[in-house]
Amino acid sequence: MAKRNLAKRNLALATAFGLATLVGSYSSLLAEEVDQTLLRAMGNAKVTLAQGIAQVAKGTEVPTEAKYEMEGGKLMLSVYTSGKGFETAAEDNAFNEYSGEATTGSWAPKKEVFADLKHIARSAQYHTLLSMTKMTVPAIIQKASGQGTVFSVKEKVRNGKPVFEVMTAQGSSAKTTYYDLATGEPTGG
Repeated sequence: MAKRNLAKRNLALATAFGLATLVGSYSSLLAEEVDQTLLRAMGNAKVTLAQGIAQVAKGTEVPTEAKYEMEGGKLMLSVYTSGKGFETAAEDNAFNEYSGEATTGSWAPKKEVFADLKHIARSAQYHTLLSMTKMTVPAIIQKASGQGTVFSVKEKVRNGKPVFEVMTAQGSSAKTTYYDLATGEPTGG
């Protein structure tokens, strides 16, 4: 019975990982295609991605993604985390989103614990990729900040290799740069 449950859980996790990879490959938005409204609104942000991460990543909770996005005409900062850290397997972890308005005096995010397959699958993929490296989301933000304001960081498999996808903005233009997940160095193409 225990072996059957373990097999079912492993199959579910593998399916979720596959779905997340498939969804990620179709829904990836290049920085060059970013809405100009988002780029203009970022000038009014009172909290950076790094500050948002520092606020919510406490104890074992570790960041897996961070981004600015427009929601209901407001600039929002969202930080995604693995609640129990990378030492806890994805299937035993809790995946969270902290989201709040980024233009107010203090960032007061609301916490959502993911329960739907799409968010859990994507979070499990990010968790698994980050558990294989010593590089962190804050370290990549710091490295990429010389190229402009970092407004999105996430992990993905690109051309068969794990990378950080980092979007930066300078004024009204945006750029996507990929960094090797293991070394943190920019990758070509």
